[in-house]
Amino acid sequence: MDGVVIFILVVGVGSTIVLDLWAWLVAKTTGMAGTDWGVVGRWLLDIPKGRLVLDSHPDRSAPGGREKTVGWLFHYLVGLAYAMLILLVWGVDYIADPQVMPVFWVGVVISSLAGLLILMPGLGGGVLGRKLPNQAVIIVYVIIAHIAFAAGQYAFANLVASF
Repeated sequence: MDGVVIFILVVGVGSTIVLDLWAWLVAKTTGMAGTDWGVVGRWLLDIPKGRLVLDSHPDRSAPGGREKTVGWLFHYLVGLAYAMLILLVWGVDYIADPQVMPVFWVGVVISSLAGLLILMPGLGGGVLGRKLPNQAVIIVYVIIAHIAFAAGQYAFANLVASF
């Protein structure tokens, strides 16, 4: 059981840090901002109030500390959940022998689809970002960012397996 917890923590947090570093690098080199986790926090805090789409939020000010905290916690909890999903679907034997396909399916396919089909619409961008002026660019950005996330999952899974 300790190995499972260690795997989930190391792979979940480590790969999410890789994703954040990738987003930071893209923002610094291209000026294209990544996800604003404070805005995500605002969206999440509005869901219990019946506002499922952020564009219905009456407050247009910058997200505050509580919203940022909720957004960032959610971001890292999702990273942990994806690490857990790998083990739930492929079994705990994956810890000793990481393979590429599970992180491809979880880290690229599932996480990209979640972003494009749940998070993006919730933030007001529409399904697959259809309401955004640069929809194709956003889709490519999401997929490449999640390739970096999956690479982080695989690298950290191999790190755990080496111990």
